Amino acid sequence: MTRTELTKRAALVAGALVCMALAAGVALLATDIARWRDALPAGDVSYRVSPDDSDLWGTSELIPFGVARKLLDVQDDVEFRRAMRAMRLARLDDETVSDPKLALLRNEAQARLEAIASDDGDPVRRSRAANLLGALGLARLPSETQDRSGLIQSIISNLRLAIGLDPTNGEAKYNLELAFQSSSGIELSEQAGGVNPTPGGSGVKGAGAGDPGSGY
Repeated sequence: MTRTELTKRAALVAGALVCMALAAGVALLATDIARWRDALPAGDVSYRVSPDDSDLWGTSELIPFGVARKLLDVQDDVEFRRAMRAMRLARLDDETVSDPKLALLRNEAQARLEAIASDDGDPVRRSRAANLLGALGLARLPSETQDRSGLIQSIISNLRLAIGLDPTNGEAKYNLELAFQSSSGIELSEQAGGVNPTPGGSGVKGAGAGDPGSGY
């Protein structure tokens, strides 16, 4: 066998190996994509049953560096669900302020929501996060003893941001009304605004901390 024939044979073998490697990679990627497509709805179901679980909305990946997750662009969805979970576990209806676990959960919820409100590419999701930041501030307001004025200004700013990002956000409008009612007797700066810029709202009640996977 001549050197040319050997070279051609080696090239054919190398090409075949490359094709096999590519096929294997595509198969692994397809598996990872299928896992992620199942992970979100499965995590939503588990969340409703046991929100305390810490491994919700995740899956193992065969290809490293989160290739499938990035291709599907699901990280923003996962982060929002985890922020909603932190809000639920923080029990905003509990006025207890001495429980360090609740304090940590509320701080976690705030940090997650702030990241979404400032960086998420979806304005509707940013609006929901800003509204939830306002709701979180409203829950903290009754126990705030030092800078109530600063807190109420932050609440109003977040809720006005939520409405600016999504004018159909009825929960933000409702919460903004609550914020101005709660600000009675608290001196506000001109920047925060002294009147409700969106009166009426849509009558949606509550802080808007709905279940992940149920309409956002």
